[in-house]
Order: sequence, then structure tokens, then C-alpha cells
Amino acid sequence: MNQATAGVTLLAAVMVASAAQAQDDDLAAGEKLYASQCKVCHGLVGPPAGNAGPGPSHPRPMRLAMQRLASATMRDIPIEMTSGSSVSMTISGRPDKGDPADATRIAVAPPYGPNLRGVYGRPAGTIEGFVYSVAFLKSLKGMEWNDASLDVWITNPQKWVPGVYMFYKQPDPELRRKIIVYLKAN
Repeated sequence: MNQATAGVTLLAAVMVASAAQAQDDDLAAGEKLYASQCKVCHGLVGPPAGNAGPGPSHPRPMRLAMQRLASATMRDIPIEMTSGSSVSMTISGRPDKGDPADATRIAVAPPYGPNLRGVYGRPAGTIEGFVYSVAFLKSLKGMEWNDASLDVWITNPQKWVPGVYMFYKQPDPELRRKIIVYLKAN
């Protein structure tokens, strides 16, 4: 009996170690998938250096591009956005009326979507300051993000809620699962 118990214990330990290694591999793969497919729109997910706390409070880099149409030159202005902050900008020399060729245009570059740090278990549509589409708020506001809801969302958000701002689709269930493992851990 003693040898049988030791054998079962050893088998259980090997199974737990294998499962832990597989989970670590999935987490690393999910992090790479997130970085290549999600980060450009949603920014960093992992906690910033020196702050392991949850929530989307770390600075979110953003770039504003200005172009003056008459001279066709582009100037990039790096700025930092943090939750609760706002950006205000005065464009000198911008005419209220007159030749539209003299107007200055401003474009905002990524991240486009809300920060996804802490998304797992969070109610949908609750990032303060982020402008969600009417379709999103009407259909999903308050729904909890979990394995099932994230899986459906990542599969094809436009199919689930036509009119939402997210156009990314991931048809591969294994890749979706790994991205969700990463989001769940962060």
C-alpha cells in the first residue's frame, strides 16, 4: 500500500508540474500575441515598473500629429496621457473663417481602445474617460468580462454587436484562448 500511495503521489506531482509548465507557456504565448495583435490599440497591459497594483492608472503614451495643409509639413508632438488627465491644445494662427488650405489638422494616434489591464472580471464599458460606441453601451454596458465573453468578443466584435468601434477579429480558438490567459493574468 505504501508503494501505491507513493506512486499516486508522484504521478499527481508530475501532472501538476506539467499543467503549471503548460500554463506558463500559454501565458508567454499570450503575452506575445497581445503585443503583436492588441497592444497597438490598447496599450500596455502588464503593470508599469515599480507598480504592481491593478487598474488602468499608468501613463498611456499617445502621439498627436499636426499638419498644416498649405505647407504640407508634419510635426509629431509626443505627450503622456494618464487616467483622469486631459489634453488641451491651442493652435495659434488657426483662422476661424477663411481659406481651408490654411487650417491645421490634428490626428490622434494609438492607443485607440481602452486599456485592458484588469479587464478580466471588470464590467464592460466602465473605463472612465473612454468614449464607447452607442452600440457597445446599449448592448454590453455592465456585462462582466470573463472567459466566455472575451472569447465571443475577440472572435468577431462586429458580428456580436454591429456598430462597435473594434474591428479586430481572431478566428483561431487556440490563439484567442492564449490571449485570454494573458488578460486574465494581468
